[in-house]
Parts: sequence; structure tokens; C-alpha cells
Amino acid sequence: MPAINFAHVKFGERDSCVTAFQRALIERGHRIPAGATGYYGDQTKSACAAFQRAQGWSGSGADGLPGPQTFARLGFTDSRSGSGGGSGRVASPVPGRSVTYPYGVRNSRYAAGFHTGDDYAAPTGTPVVAVRSGTIAWSNDNGGAYGKWLGLRADNGRDYVYCHLSAREVRTGARVSAGQRLGRVGATGNVTGPHLHFEDRPRGGGYGDVRDPRW
Repeated sequence: MPAINFAHVKFGERDSCVTAFQRALIERGHRIPAGATGYYGDQTKSACAAFQRAQGWSGSGADGLPGPQTFARLGFTDSRSGSGGGSGRVASPVPGRSVTYPYGVRNSRYAAGFHTGDDYAAPTGTPVVAVRSGTIAWSNDNGGAYGKWLGLRADNGRDYVYCHLSAREVRTGARVSAGQRLGRVGATGNVTGPHLHFEDRPRGGGYGDVRDPRW
């Protein structure tokens, strides 16, 4: 999982961390006409704003200036805080992958009327990890449309739900650390292809009691 100094990635700066940030945007299909020059100018700001809009963000959340969630969605950690981040966090529940279908998309085929989490498309067997330290609240094959699933009761008081797994590698009650492998991406339950469906719920929250995932 790549680490860069987040403080060096801002408008008007020229730095190798900006180069890495630009390359990540380009790899995800957001063109920077001059390429990965290492300079954060208008072209990079426009590409960043396009990436943010693709996550479903708007307003100040899509201003072309990266914050923690932008870096996380691009798969970066902050080199100033070590690989786990300042509060024991990792950048993505699927290391190196970013969101391919975001939270909040309205669709009548969902019982809640909207997409209740973030999807991370990845091949079956790709590892999924704990986004924070905590305890496994449940881990079973009884998720119904969610297939094989588990819930991480994290140290920030939230429940993070990992769905459609091909394999679960932790048991209910297990203590886990940020970055620890919990299972593997799959296509169990009601899916059209392999991916991790990842939800952010309050402690003990049920279906539809969710927010845009953050940790």
C-alpha cells in the first residue's frame, strides 16, 4: 500500500508525492494533459475533481483539493503516520483498490432504495482487511443476499460490514488489528460479479442504518 506525505500534495506544490498522486489519478482514467509532472496545478485539480465526482461527492467534497477520503479512495496512506495511519487505520478494506460503485446511488431494486455501501470490484480471492482495530461481531455464511459476511466492531464504535466473501478467515469474537486480513473477495449471495460490498453502520445497526463509509 503506497505511502506519501499528504501535506505535500496540495495546490501549487511541486513534489514527488504529487507525482505519485497524479499517477494514481491517471491510472483510474482521469487525464492530466501534461502527465505526472509532480506539479499540482489546474490540470491536476481538474483531474482530482473528476475523481471526487466519480465517488458521488459534490460541493466542497469535489473541489479538486484532496482530503483524507480522497487519499484513502486512491489507496494511499500518510507516510508521516506509518502504514496504519495516525489512528490505527488503513486506506482501503481491499488494499490497493478504490471504490468502483459508491454509496448512495438511488435504485429501486435495493430494498433500502439506495446503495447502502461502497463496492470494491476485485478478483475472487483478493484479500480484505480490517480498516481499524476492533472485535469481530459476527462471521458466518448466513448473510442472505450478502452471502458470506462478517462484521467488524471497530475501536471508533462503528460496525463495518464485509459482504459477498469467498472465504472468512476470522471467527466471531476475535480481536483484530488495523490491516489484518479478515477474508477474501468473492461473489456469494446476490451479485453480478466478484466484489466487496462494504458498509458503515452504528454499533448494532441493521440493514439501511448506514452512512457513507468512513473510518
